[in-house]
Amino acid sequence: MNSLLRRAASIRTPLVNVDRRLSYVDRVRYLQKLKEEDTICLSQVPGGKFLVYSRSKPLIRVDKANTDNALVWLSYEDLIQYHSEVLNSIVLLDVAEDGTPRYSVQVGALATEVQEKMEYSTNASFTDLRAALFMVNWKEAHVLSRANCVLMWNKNHAFCGKCGSPTQRNAAGYSRKCRSCGMTHYPSSSPVGIVLVTDPEEENIILVRQPRHPPGMYSCIAGFSDVGESLEETVHREVAEEVGVEVSSVKYVASQHWPFPGSLMVGCYALAEKQELSIDPHELQDAHWFSRDEITAAIERIQTNPLLRLRGNPSGELFIPPPGAIAYHLIAHWLKRTPVHEIYQHIY
Repeated sequence: MNSLLRRAASIRTPLVNVDRRLSYVDRVRYLQKLKEEDTICLSQVPGGKFLVYSRSKPLIRVDKANTDNALVWLSYEDLIQYHSEVLNSIVLLDVAEDGTPRYSVQVGALATEVQEKMEYSTNASFTDLRAALFMVNWKEAHVLSRANCVLMWNKNHAFCGKCGSPTQRNAAGYSRKCRSCGMTHYPSSSPVGIVLVTDPEEENIILVRQPRHPPGMYSCIAGFSDVGESLEETVHREVAEEVGVEVSSVKYVASQHWPFPGSLMVGCYALAEKQELSIDPHELQDAHWFSRDEITAAIERIQTNPLLRLRGNPSGELFIPPPGAIAYHLIAHWLKRTPVHEIYQHIY
């Protein structure tokens, strides 16, 4: 692949006019070409931008949290100063509005002096991914999630799931072909239904607590779709399983990719009469109906201190996931009484 890069770089010419902003359609078609044609994808690497991960920790500017400048994008020239084996560990992410292809690279465990030099020169730090997702804006959280998932998919699919032989990845990192049986494998996401259950008067909602949640945090009911289920069936089943309630009027709101382990979180609202909950102790630690006043206070706590999601609330007072999670938006827009058909435009 290194020889292919050298040949491609020697004839590299931009495939798009970088002096103007590309339309969404132009970017999507350009991205597809990069995914499908190895020579073209590799030829654009020297002019690309790179998001760096070290052991699944992205390089971000913590002091720029929740702005458009938190992610660090290195040029190819800057990157190879720290990591020369670029082609063995890059995956294609997207195409910027100016036509620049953007990639993600996994550099592994860096030597201490190299890591310190990289962090110092970029005024950034390699940050735990769970923390990073709550330090960037909604759009960049999706970039972090996609980058990590495609990198990890390539790491975990070095062998064919059909015959067990080694696989060979394409240049973009979006497919791997078995060297023996010829089977081609593609990355995918697992659908998860995440639902905010409210009473018909919309004065109370059900929030649940799992054992892994930090002290004080409650969130929406969520669960993976079973094979053959529709989204609506997933929501009905998960609510019944976890809190013993039958819901109606399931409405789609918005979705979010989530890298743990590689899920498409599909956000919904559903209605249920306010009633006593019957909690599944194998799934949940606790669950309650919460009033508007309680939710108002919970949102204020997480807005004031987003790191409660990582550290927990020593007082045990209720808080919810921060704005990097779709659960926050389901809850916050319920509190604002935002019409369901308008929520998407507020999030994106």
